[in-house]
Amino acid sequence: MVLKKIQTRRLKMAEISPEERDNLLADEAQQLMNEFQVEIVDDAISRMRIYLSITLEKHYVMGIDFSNYPMSPPLITVQEEVKRVIGDPSSFDLIRNWDPKKPPHIIDLIRIIESKLYDINKYWEQERIVSGEFNTSKVPNAPNKLRVQIVTYGWKEYPFTIVFRDPPNPPAFELPPEVQQMVGSLDNIIIYKLWDPAKYTISDLLREINWKIDKHSRLGFEKELLEAALKNVTYDPATHKFTAEVKGVLKTSEIVFRFSIEIPEDYPGKAPNIALLSKVDDDALAKQMQDAVGEMIQTWSPFNYLIDLFNSITQTIFKASVMVCIVCHALECPVCKNPISVVEGEGESCTAQCPHCQKPYHAHCWQRNIESIGKCAYCLRPPLSGGAGPPSESSAPGSPPSENAPDEDDESTAG
Repeated sequence: MVLKKIQTRRLKMAEISPEERDNLLADEAQQLMNEFQVEIVDDAISRMRIYLSITLEKHYVMGIDFSNYPMSPPLITVQEEVKRVIGDPSSFDLIRNWDPKKPPHIIDLIRIIESKLYDINKYWEQERIVSGEFNTSKVPNAPNKLRVQIVTYGWKEYPFTIVFRDPPNPPAFELPPEVQQMVGSLDNIIIYKLWDPAKYTISDLLREINWKIDKHSRLGFEKELLEAALKNVTYDPATHKFTAEVKGVLKTSEIVFRFSIEIPEDYPGKAPNIALLSKVDDDALAKQMQDAVGEMIQTWSPFNYLIDLFNSITQTIFKASVMVCIVCHALECPVCKNPISVVEGEGESCTAQCPHCQKPYHAHCWQRNIESIGKCAYCLRPPLSGGAGPPSESSAPGSPPSENAPDEDDESTAG
């Protein structure tokens, strides 16, 4: 039975005269030349190179040999790049199901390849522009999809997929839940809501999405910075408000300064609004903090962070809390060079206080003052009975002994 079919097919093919066969091949070739740019190979009209221009920058070359047409399908050779995206032409249905009795025209096969290349490259220009600005990668077997990776504060990565659609439709997006929460509804983005491909590009839209991710990620990053430096830091996403506490030092060590920071919609382009919630009895200190914050707000830029504000506030509190010696009016002792006061755990201090008025002295300055005038330089009262030594809470390195203090021999004699 099989042999009989083969013999019948060959008989029918033999019925075509050489002249008819040449005319058939010439007709097929003419159709190709009418529609595509072709080059005849080896002077054989049934062997051609066909050039396809899909975009201004995308051009392809393929070879075709239909010498045995219509008895057998043509042999089509394509570039490896083409084969990767459209597959091997021998797998096309028209070729796999080739019927010599009703063969398709050669041009139909080329049109299929051209159509597949158009589909692959339809969004190539948009993809090229997006990939020039953002970190992207192709989605396998999805020519209209592109994976975008946003890298933001703390080197955190947020991937999502953009789905290209035919104009005038805006692109669609496949956003993971975390990114969706950051971005919110796309309809809230003006460019997306009023999409007009004549005015906007997909990159414009991606910048808006990137900004929303950056803003949300930045606030998380800023919260981490605040938590590392301050106390009881909280953030309420509903009201866009931070609260934080700054512990006083030295003279203000008993005070906890509580602040509220309101984040505006266009932060960090616009400076935050900061308010002191705690009551400060020291008017001078309150004004100094207000001036420090005001100066930071006036010079605010997107490169500033909330922690910069609080560093300025902390420095202001420290400066207002620092004590200077009532005698030399300096922070550092002129003898041992140690400061009159330090933050706990940050080194040695040289400090003393008058037992009556509690005015601060360097221990060495107190000693010299008592040796010189025998009384406090501020309240003019003599030290407590029992010697001229400073009633200091911390020992002063290298403090000279008091002339009035009994030595060991005196104590033994007294004993």
